[in-house]
Amino acid sequence: MTALPDIPRLYTALAEWLACLLYVLALRRRWGTAVTAAVSGAVLAALGAFLQLTGSVPLAWWIPCMAAAVAGMYLYLFGCCAITARDAGYCCARAFILAEFAASLEWQLHCLLWPRRSGWEPPALALLVAVYGVVFGFVYAFEFRRLGRYPDLGVTRRALASAVVLASTAFAVSNLAFAQNGQATFNVFYIRTLVDLAGVLVISIQQEQITEARLHRELESMDNVLHRQYEQYQQSRESIRLINRHCHDLKLQIAAIRAEHDPGKQAAALDEMESGIRMYEAQNKTGNPVLDTLLTAKSLYCQQHDINFTCVADGHLLDFMPTGDICTIVGTALDNATESVQTLQDTEKRLIRIAIFAQHGFVMLRFENYCETPVHLDADGMPPHGYGVRTVKAAAEKYGGTVTVHSEDNWFILRVLLPHSGGKS
Repeated sequence: MTALPDIPRLYTALAEWLACLLYVLALRRRWGTAVTAAVSGAVLAALGAFLQLTGSVPLAWWIPCMAAAVAGMYLYLFGCCAITARDAGYCCARAFILAEFAASLEWQLHCLLWPRRSGWEPPALALLVAVYGVVFGFVYAFEFRRLGRYPDLGVTRRALASAVVLASTAFAVSNLAFAQNGQATFNVFYIRTLVDLAGVLVISIQQEQITEARLHRELESMDNVLHRQYEQYQQSRESIRLINRHCHDLKLQIAAIRAEHDPGKQAAALDEMESGIRMYEAQNKTGNPVLDTLLTAKSLYCQQHDINFTCVADGHLLDFMPTGDICTIVGTALDNATESVQTLQDTEKRLIRIAIFAQHGFVMLRFENYCETPVHLDADGMPPHGYGVRTVKAAAEKYGGTVTVHSEDNWFILRVLLPHSGGKS
């Protein structure tokens, strides 16, 4: 059978670099755009030079050289992407087998069209651009672009081991015929391309399983937040009921004491006590009983933990929302704020502000808390591991609302904008 030229080493280097670049573009990066671009260019030059220089090594050195190239891919991914070492290993395994498939497919098509033509002639280069563009563009558009939503890919040790074994097996099987014959034929290319494609598909299925598992964990976390908020609301409502009953009892006692004794100083003290009780009864009366319960309970909590809590709210604006959604949005946002400020050593900086008001036909809920360090946001504009904020966002979207998060002058600001009517989109 006619021997065919093997894949140019620079073609392989380009495929490996592009496969890694998909992750660099999709995931959150460690450095800015300029540094990432400079590192990416250096990696492409280094990969190309290394593979080109090792293209004629003896067969015994071929595997170590490929392992060194894979190590370079791993360092590129781990250095440029803000991911864990385990996630970088998983991404490297996927990128490697994807690069093998793209390079094998492109060169097989080249040999079918021009079996004796150099890979550096204009038609060959045009085919290279077309095949790599379709393969990597398709993968990025339909799979990799979603990865940027998650700061943590959620790769387990088992998933990493499976990906490495699958990539290694696919590579070994796809190159077995070439290693035995020492030359490339159409049969070798058919086997190589099909096995690499199978490897890509199997690891893609594994990626979908990892994604589903991650989504399941997020849903469980959000569900736990919802249950916790509702339970807190029930407990808070009972606590407020008991406090109000005690206040009523105190007023009766004061009236009885006043009826029996009437010294001037005692009267003044009793007046002060009664005034304090009226002030307590008047606080957090927003017009919405669910909101009143949440705010009163949170006010008591803040007093116990040296947190300065300020609230200006028109509760009637939330009358269209059921109890569960009010607990989800307001309760979760306040929980996030209190958890954040409690980490501050300086009690004077433990500041929380909340405002609920009408704005241009919408209901604006604004939650602010002081934070000493800026909060990094992911591609969706959400804080990393921000299941609480994602829960608030999911509840707001039920009504056609939006949620925005940003940091400004040491303040973390969460805005929830809802249609005034409460109509669902």
